[in-house]
Amino acid sequence: MENLIEELTAKNKEYIHSVTKQLMLLGKSDEEIKTILNDILPQIIEAQKNGTIARKLLGAPTEFAQKYQPKVADKPVTEKNENPGLMWLDSTLLFLGFISVLNGIMAFVSSASPVYGFVTVVLSSAIAGLVMYMMYRFFYRPKADGARQKWNWKGFAATTVSVLLWIAVTVLSGLLPTSVNIQLPAIALIIIGIVAFGVRWLLKRQFNIQSALVSQPRK
Repeated sequence: MENLIEELTAKNKEYIHSVTKQLMLLGKSDEEIKTILNDILPQIIEAQKNGTIARKLLGAPTEFAQKYQPKVADKPVTEKNENPGLMWLDSTLLFLGFISVLNGIMAFVSSASPVYGFVTVVLSSAIAGLVMYMMYRFFYRPKADGARQKWNWKGFAATTVSVLLWIAVTVLSGLLPTSVNIQLPAIALIIIGIVAFGVRWLLKRQFNIQSALVSQPRK
């Protein structure tokens, strides 16, 4: 290789020096650099006979070296966890957090504001989570999968029953005596809501749970 370098013009020697430096910056070993130079030196020598300099033949040193930059492997796409139980729990905690915080703020703003009892909050959140999962299962998921849209009477029936159950549970649990359906202080409701949001975040991070509120294309 040294003999070939001696045949280069001053400009081409400078070019080879710059290329070598760039390859070293990319972390190439001496052997790898020698292999690369052995490939290009004959081309450069042949081209300089016709008055073509190496930069014009191979491009700028940085541009040439980029061809040998290690390829970064694509990050694997992690599949979302579509376990029905975890998805229902995820939606339940979301509603529990939202309803609790909202009720707590309303109680702070005005003591006359109607506040759900704790049993109502929990049961209503649980059924709301079921409604959201039904909507995902029968409507959002097929759409995300690119399935042909057609009337899904089973999905419609299941979702309708879930919504009616949600309304019924919310209304009937509200009729329970306050000794059972305890009305918690505003600060307690807000704390419960914050805890619910926190637990939901931890579970999503731990189990990579698919949210029932979004239609995400499946891989």
